[in-house]
Amino acid sequence: MRDRFADLKALSKDQEEEEDDEFYSCVDEKELDQVAVVFEQGSPMDQIFEEVQSLQKEIALLRLDVARLGTQNSRFLTSVRRISTIKRDANAIARDIRVRGESIYSRLQELDKWRKELEDKHSSNSALVRIARTQYVSVMHTFHDAMFEYNQAEMAQREFCKTRIQRQAGIMGQEVSGEQIEEMIEAGQWNIFSQNVVTEGKTSRSALAEIEKRHKELLDLEGRVQEIHDLFLQMALLVEEQGCSLENIEANVRSTQDHLVKAESHIKRAIRSKQRNPCKKLFCCC
Repeated sequence: MRDRFADLKALSKDQEEEEDDEFYSCVDEKELDQVAVVFEQGSPMDQIFEEVQSLQKEIALLRLDVARLGTQNSRFLTSVRRISTIKRDANAIARDIRVRGESIYSRLQELDKWRKELEDKHSSNSALVRIARTQYVSVMHTFHDAMFEYNQAEMAQREFCKTRIQRQAGIMGQEVSGEQIEEMIEAGQWNIFSQNVVTEGKTSRSALAEIEKRHKELLDLEGRVQEIHDLFLQMALLVEEQGCSLENIEANVRSTQDHLVKAESHIKRAIRSKQRNPCKKLFCCC
């Protein structure tokens, strides 16, 4: 009997080439162009990841600005530069933080809108929708943490100003508590420090001048925080709205980690069992 395997292989190859020719001859060139255009635009998942990566870069830059602001605020303690110059630089950095923060928040709103559109178009349990939801919640909470760091930096500077005012008031012989300073900030009544100042006392006049500087600094600080106050409120609403989603995501991650640990344990146990019983495979083949 002749070996016809080579002939059969050649015949199968000829048939495949004929089928390919028939398929491509039936395809319209215009249709191929349309498919290529859709492919160039990228899938929704690719677009989501691209936007998320861009937002993460912006948040990283925001955190760098917050760190710069903290460094600039600390120079009020150690720098020999003029207070007005340091304050101007701090105000400029804070303004950049506000602009960048508002831009990120606006893009987060667009990402959330896009996520909801995908949820309406696809099933809420589809992989695409779940990925979009997870990415949105993750980026939103990263942004929230960055803004919280900004708030901490400003509040630390605020406490420093209050401490300096208390210290200078003590030099003038007037003891004031933190609550009293808070009341003065709200009421704007700082003239009580100048009532008992002895005009001939150089130390008292210097202390009063320091208090006035810290008062102006507090006013600038309050103005900066007030400008971004609305953004903090909007972020609080977003965090409250997405709190349940984040808890579910964290629960799923913990569950996945538990399953991975169990699977790894089973694999190691199976490897040890195989090493201890090398003859099992031979018995199975008998």
